[in-house]
Amino acid sequence: MAAAQAVILWFILACYSDAQTLFERTEEAYNTTGICQRMACNTLEKLKQLENCVVILGDLQITLMERTEKKDFEKMIFKNLREVTGFVIFYRVKGLESLGQLFPNLARIRGDQVFNDFSLIVYDMEHLKEVGLYNLLKIDRGGVIVWLVPLACFVTTVNWKAIAPMARRVLSPSEGTMHCTSNCRCTNEMDTNKCWNTRKCQRYYEGPEAERCNEQCFGCRIANPNQCLLCRHYTYKHECVAKCPDDTIVLPVNKYCLSVKECEGLGGWQWNNTCIFECPIDFAKHTFSNGSITCVLCVNCNVICKSLLIQSTSSIEAAKRCVYINGSLRIHIRSVPEAMEELRAFLSRIQNVTDYIEIHGSVIITSLDFLSSLKYIGGQKLYNNKYSLVVHDMVNLQTLFTTNVTNNIIIGNGTMNFYRNPVLCLNEIDKLVPRFRDKPSEWDVAKDTNGYSGGCAFASVNLNVTILNETSVTISFPSLEEPDVHYSVLYIHLPLGSKKIFVPETCSESEWHAINVDVKPRKYGLVNITTLHPGSKYALCVETYEPKRNYIARSTIYNFSTPVGKPEPSFISELVAKNEEVVVIRWVDHLVYKPHIVRYELDVSIIDIHPKDVDSRDHCKDNFEEIDDFRHAVVYRPPAEYERGCESMCGVLSSSTKGALVENYFDVCSDLSDLGCNVEESPPPANSSFGKYVKTLSLNVSATKTDYQIGELAPFRDYRFRLRACTHDTCSRSAKGVVRTLRSEYADIPTVVYAIANEFGYISLSWRPPDLVNGPVLAYIIEVIPSIKVNEIAHLVPRTWCVRPDQSSIIVKYLVYKKYVIRVCSTTLASERACGEYVSVVVSTEYVKNWAWVALVFGLLLFTASVVAGRYWKRKKRVDDMIPLVENVYNECTTPSVMSEFIPFYSVLVNENTFEECHLIR
Repeated sequence: MAAAQAVILWFILACYSDAQTLFERTEEAYNTTGICQRMACNTLEKLKQLENCVVILGDLQITLMERTEKKDFEKMIFKNLREVTGFVIFYRVKGLESLGQLFPNLARIRGDQVFNDFSLIVYDMEHLKEVGLYNLLKIDRGGVIVWLVPLACFVTTVNWKAIAPMARRVLSPSEGTMHCTSNCRCTNEMDTNKCWNTRKCQRYYEGPEAERCNEQCFGCRIANPNQCLLCRHYTYKHECVAKCPDDTIVLPVNKYCLSVKECEGLGGWQWNNTCIFECPIDFAKHTFSNGSITCVLCVNCNVICKSLLIQSTSSIEAAKRCVYINGSLRIHIRSVPEAMEELRAFLSRIQNVTDYIEIHGSVIITSLDFLSSLKYIGGQKLYNNKYSLVVHDMVNLQTLFTTNVTNNIIIGNGTMNFYRNPVLCLNEIDKLVPRFRDKPSEWDVAKDTNGYSGGCAFASVNLNVTILNETSVTISFPSLEEPDVHYSVLYIHLPLGSKKIFVPETCSESEWHAINVDVKPRKYGLVNITTLHPGSKYALCVETYEPKRNYIARSTIYNFSTPVGKPEPSFISELVAKNEEVVVIRWVDHLVYKPHIVRYELDVSIIDIHPKDVDSRDHCKDNFEEIDDFRHAVVYRPPAEYERGCESMCGVLSSSTKGALVENYFDVCSDLSDLGCNVEESPPPANSSFGKYVKTLSLNVSATKTDYQIGELAPFRDYRFRLRACTHDTCSRSAKGVVRTLRSEYADIPTVVYAIANEFGYISLSWRPPDLVNGPVLAYIIEVIPSIKVNEIAHLVPRTWCVRPDQSSIIVKYLVYKKYVIRVCSTTLASERACGEYVSVVVSTEYVKNWAWVALVFGLLLFTASVVAGRYWKRKKRVDDMIPLVENVYNECTTPSVMSEFIPFYSVLVNENTFEECHLIR
C-alpha cells in the first residue's frame, strides 16, 4: 500500500506540473479520414470535437471539467472512436459515471507516447461508477492507473494483464468499494470470470479466450467476425486491406493508407512513401521555396542533451535523439516491464557523456549492452569527486558493455566503483580496468560484494549426453582431479520459441533443476534424468563446489533435444452443429508437437439408437422431456500448453446454436475405463451410410488445417468425432467429442393414406411414417375433431389416441357425426408433436344398400312368421276367452328429440358404453 501511495503522490505532482504543457498541444481534426490530432478537452465544447474521430494521433486528455453534471453526458457518445496512438487521461471530470458511455468502441491504446510509464490514467473521478470500456482489447505500451475512484465498481474484475500484459497496473483497492455487490457471470472459472459490468464480459484479443475474427481484423463484432473494430494490417477508407493501394502513402503510426493531400491536411508531409510529422534520426527537415517539405541527411546534426535521469518509460523515450550528453547520465529504474527493450531502442545512440555515469537499483537490467554506441566518459564532474563510472545495487546485472565498447571506450578522468552486484562476476568488471588511467582500489571493487551469488569460475568438464527415449537421458562426465569436490548437474527446459541465450551466469538454482552427483576421484559421474518432456529442448551444465575454498565453478552450457515420440492429441476446442446436416469441428495443437504434425485422422460415426431403448419407456404416458440445446455445441478453452484457442460465440455458434456455453478444460482421459489413457483404440471405421446420410466416415486431413466441416449428417442425431494428430511415424490417441445436429423443420411429418368412418362413429385410418425424422419416432398421436365449419377447427379441442411407434393403422370409436377432420402427429426426440395436414372424412352411406337386402329378406321371414303366428293365435283365441293385457314399454335407449339441449354439440362423449349398447339393441 505504501508503494501505491508513493506512486499516486508522484502522479499528483506530475499532473499539476505538466498540466499547462498538456493543454497547450494543438487540437486539429481532419474529418474526411476520421483521423484527429492529439486532443486536450477541458470543456464540453472541446469534448464535442471528438464527434467524427475514428483514431487520435497522439494523446487524449479529458481533464479538469469540474462544473459538469451527470445530465451533461447522458446523450454524449462517441461511437466512432476506435484507437488512440498515444495515452489516455481522465482526470477530475465530474458527473461522468462510465468511460464506456463516452467511448463504447475504443479498442486499442497504442501508447506510442506514454505519461511516465502509463497509457491509461483514470484518476480522481469522484462520480465514476465503472470504467466500462468493454471493447478495449489491447494497450500496446504503457501501464494502467485507476485510482481515487470511490464509487467505481468492476475495477478489479477486469483482467488488465490480458490488456496490458507487460506493464504496471495501479488499481483502487477492492476494500474501498463495499457498495459493489454484483458479480461477473461470464464463466464458472474464477480466472476467466472477468467483466466490465453486469452486462458486458471481457473480450480478448489473444490467448485461450481470444475470439475468432477475420484475419484482416483487430477485434470484430461478436455477431459478425467479418465486421472489424480495427484493422490488423492496413486501413484504406475505413476498410481493411492487405496492403495500401499504389496511389496512397502509409501513416506509419497506425498503418492508414492516405493520399498526399490527406497527409498534408493532417500537418504532415510525404517522405519515403510514408506520411510523417517529424524527420527520423540523422535527418533534418528541409522546406523548399514552393512550400513543399522533405527530410535530408544531416551532417553534424547530432543532438546535445543536458543531464539525463532515466526513471520511467517517458524519460527513456525522451532520450531517443540524444547523442551527446552535456552532464551526467543516471539510470534508476525500479520496475518497468520490458525496460531492456526500451533502453536498447532509445539509448543506443548515446556516444559521449561529459561528466559521469551512475547506474543503480534497477532490478530489470541484466546487461549494459543498451549503451552500444558509448565512446567517451569525460569525468569533468565526478561522482563523489572520484568516480566516472558507478554501478551498485544491481541484483540481476550479469554482463556489462558490448565487446566493442569495452575494448574502445575512453575515460577522461576518474575511476570506477562497483558494489552490491551479486551476480556480476569480477572477471566481467576486470575487463574494464585497462580503460581507466586511475586504477580502482580493492575497496572500489569489493570482491565480497560482487559476484558472490553466481558461478563466476569456469569448470572444464567433458559432458556426454545419451538420449534414451522421449523422456529420459543419461549424463556422464569424468571427475576433476581435485579431491573433496561436490558436483551438481543443473538443467532447464528451454521455453518454446525462446530466443534468449542461456549463458553460464544464468545457470542458477533458482531457475534450473539441480541434481547432486556422488563422484569419486578419477571416476565417472553418472546421472539419469527420467522426467523430461518429449519433443523439447534443454540446456544443462555441471557445477562444482570446493568447501575448503568456498569456490564455485560451472561448465559451459550443453544443449540437447528429446525425440518426439507419440504426440499428444490435438485439443477439440469447438464441435458445433451449423445446421441439421452440417457440423463444424475446430481444434488446436499441443505447442510442443505442432511443428512435427504432418496430418490428422478424423473419424465420424453415428451413435446408434436401438429399438429396445425406445421401447423401454411408454412415451404415451411419460411427459415429453425438454430439448437440451447444449448438446448442439461443445466449446472448451484449451489448457495452457496448447495453442491459442477460440471462444467462438460468434459466427456459426451464435447464429445457429442456442444456449451454447464455453467450459473450462479439465484434464481427464476421454476413455474412462479402468485402463485409463492406455486403452487400445479401435481402428478407423470403413465409410458407410444409410439413405443419403453418413453412418461412419474416416478422413485424412492436411496438417495446414485446424478446422473441418462435415456434411450429409442425419438431423437431430448424435455423432461421435475422433481426432488424431499424426507425425511421420505415429499418431496420437484420439481426442473425442459428441455433438448433436440441429433439428430439421421439415421432418417428423406423418402422412394419412387411408381414412373412413361409418354411421356408428367407428373411424378407421392408416398412415405412412415420416420420410425424414429428427431421430427415431417415439409415438404417434391421432387427433379427431367433428367438423361442421372448417374455420372453427382451430377453436376445438380434439380427441386424441396415442399408439406405439411401430403401429401405422388404428380403428377408433367416437361420437356419431356426419363429418370428421383427422390428422396424425408424431413424437420424436426433437418435437413433442409434429403433425401432418388435417384430412376431412365424411361418413360413408354405402352400408344402406347392403342392409336393404338384409331388411328385405328379414321382412319376408317376418311376414311368414307373422302369418303362421297369426293362425296359431287365432286358433288359441278360439280356445281361450281371456284377452291379454298389452303394456306400453318405454325404450330408454331412444334418443330424445331435444338431445342437443342437454349435450353440447362439440363435447366429448362422457359414457360411450351406454350408447354402444343402444346401437346393439337397435
